[in-house]
Amino acid sequence: MYTSHSIKVTLIDDDPNMSEMLRDFFQDKYPSSTLISFSSGEQALEAMYEAPDLIVLDYHLDSFDPAAMNGMQVLKKIKERFPEVPVIFLSGQEKAEVAANTMKYGAYDYVVKNENAFHRLALLTNNILGHYSLKKNLGTQRFFNVFLVIIVIALLIGIFIIRMT
Repeated sequence: MYTSHSIKVTLIDDDPNMSEMLRDFFQDKYPSSTLISFSSGEQALEAMYEAPDLIVLDYHLDSFDPAAMNGMQVLKKIKERFPEVPVIFLSGQEKAEVAANTMKYGAYDYVVKNENAFHRLALLTNNILGHYSLKKNLGTQRFFNVFLVIIVIALLIGIFIIRMT
């Protein structure tokens, strides 16, 4: 689904090829998106001063640098700082227990890197965009509900004052 929604996406993957494919995917599917890529969790955490709309995070961030934080460690730090930001794990790790663990610590979802990965990523991103749109519409609806209540109260006060005179 192509969308005109502006979405701020942070990509965290230590594989330059996967990072490039993710950038191409988001630029193609969400042309008005703003993308920021990091090759390590440490870089991402250091540079994130405000919450993005979505984070796509690799599970094995320590595959090239064994001393680097892994995806679970990065997720925990992200959730401490930005608990409401959806984080989608994208990993070659296919163990169900690993996926369940990421969800336990606040991941929005877990996508295995396979032939369906980008299709699933698109579905999840569209769900997130729909959620943001719904929240925005609910906020607008609340505003109008309060406005209508104020008008009704003002009308009732006006009617009461007219009857008293």
